[in-house]
Amino acid sequence: MTNAKSIFISYRRLTSIDITGRIYDRLVAHFGENSVFKDIDSIPFGVNFRHYLEQEVSHCPVLLAIIDPQWLRVADAHGKPKLANPSDWVRVEIEAALRRDRLVIPVLVNGATLPEDAALPEGLRGLVHRQSAVVRCDPDFHRDLDRLIHRIEGVFNSLAVISSPSSPPPLSSPINQQTAALATANKPAQVSSARPMGRRRWLRMAGLGLLGGGTAMAVRQQVPALQTLAPGDISQAMPSLATLPDRLQQALEQGEGPTAEPPDLEPSGVEPPLEPSEVATPDPEVPTLEVADSGELYSYESVSVDEFGMGRSQIKFSTPSHKALRLETPIGPVTLRLVSIVGGQFVLGAPDTELGHDPSQPPQTIAAVDSFWMSVHPITQGQWRAVALLPTVNRELDPNPAYFTGNDRPVEQVSWQDAVEFCDRLNQLIETHPDQPGLRRYRLPTETEWEYACRAKTTTPFHTGQTLTTDLANYNGTKPYCQEPVGQFRGTTTAVGAFGKANDFGLYDMHGNVLEWCSPNRDASSNDAWRVVRGGSWQSPPQQCRSAHRAGLKADTRSNEVGFRIVGEG
Repeated sequence: MTNAKSIFISYRRLTSIDITGRIYDRLVAHFGENSVFKDIDSIPFGVNFRHYLEQEVSHCPVLLAIIDPQWLRVADAHGKPKLANPSDWVRVEIEAALRRDRLVIPVLVNGATLPEDAALPEGLRGLVHRQSAVVRCDPDFHRDLDRLIHRIEGVFNSLAVISSPSSPPPLSSPINQQTAALATANKPAQVSSARPMGRRRWLRMAGLGLLGGGTAMAVRQQVPALQTLAPGDISQAMPSLATLPDRLQQALEQGEGPTAEPPDLEPSGVEPPLEPSEVATPDPEVPTLEVADSGELYSYESVSVDEFGMGRSQIKFSTPSHKALRLETPIGPVTLRLVSIVGGQFVLGAPDTELGHDPSQPPQTIAAVDSFWMSVHPITQGQWRAVALLPTVNRELDPNPAYFTGNDRPVEQVSWQDAVEFCDRLNQLIETHPDQPGLRRYRLPTETEWEYACRAKTTTPFHTGQTLTTDLANYNGTKPYCQEPVGQFRGTTTAVGAFGKANDFGLYDMHGNVLEWCSPNRDASSNDAWRVVRGGSWQSPPQQCRSAHRAGLKADTRSNEVGFRIVGEG
């Protein structure tokens, strides 16, 4: 498989062939048959099975590891777990992808969960730290696949494409390709020249076994000796692969000046800019702002259940009242979507008869809120990282604070002050774009706004109705709230919107996943060291995920259960 936009599907025929076949059909329909590798039937006769699989994995930037409930326990003819065998083809595939730093996405099917790392062989333990995707059966199958395809498209769109009008045609061997890449990387920079070799292409070439990690410095070094090579001269200049390291070292020594030092790679693997003497490079980019009021409708679905967790109704909504705040960052565009919440009056708090009601909580009262805009999801780690690149207003922000990592997972381990700084930096950016249409101020929601938005005109304990299920939200469902079936405890955050159901206002994850910081109501003291959090988390029992439930935390608390969402004002 030579297509750079390729997907490798690793699965167990014995336990997941049906669902994998459906996933394969959807991917082929979207990406094309030549972009998806699935069956071992495609392996030519007579080749080394292990080497062929590793080669195919090395050519695919994405590997989907299909994990069903029996994936870990499938045994061989002797009753031993197949994964314990180093030659097991599923193990070979995933280990090769992890070793070569491919994007490995665990795809959880048929209600499976990620195994504990201690239950896996050493070479597979990195799998449990990769963000997973859930693919459910109908009626959710196609919606889940749409999300998965969207994520894969994002990976393909981010792949660096190296092209130049003066570049030679593709060469016939890996040695030729590597030598030409080294020579091209060291030519003087021109306006139309391609960027230096990116990390993704470097990793792919290193995966061929021609270069070790230390040779990454050679790609950026001036190498006159290599620049004199033409593709047709390579067979004479490099007659043997065995002597390649010596020749590369000799070329580097010839190209080094008295003060030249090989540039280090940043810890994240991003290459630093060249020195001014080599090429004029602008300062690191600060994110720029664009607010989009597209003509497209924002569409979503809500669902309600009875006390048994059975669906009572499912409603589809579409509204033009949404805004997309788009930040252009050095690592790509980041979009933060907000939806309009029309103000009104509602009953704040829970009745004494509601299961889980705390008598120490304030009594029910009639409250009124003005219209506002609210982010449809909790702030994600990708959104947080983009805003953390903006100039500081009052305090520094850690760009990667989360315990459970993943760009589309909610950011957590941020304090109330950190969340306020996030809003302040957005507001400072807005002030630098006075001609930009859209909202003019961002902040945390007040308690009253948060509960009004969560309820979305409902008066039941949850916006889903009389109870909640772990098919609809991420919380500790091992102890049911009413008479619904026992649910699961995932023990981690999930990607925002992963369950595919919003409330009637179009807001996702209002119950569970992460607790959300709120600002004091306008009539409350803002000097208190304590702040209210709402909504429950991945670890909360259902009683603590109710629309009315409130808890207090010190404003400087940083917990892997606490995140936030924002409110916008026109």
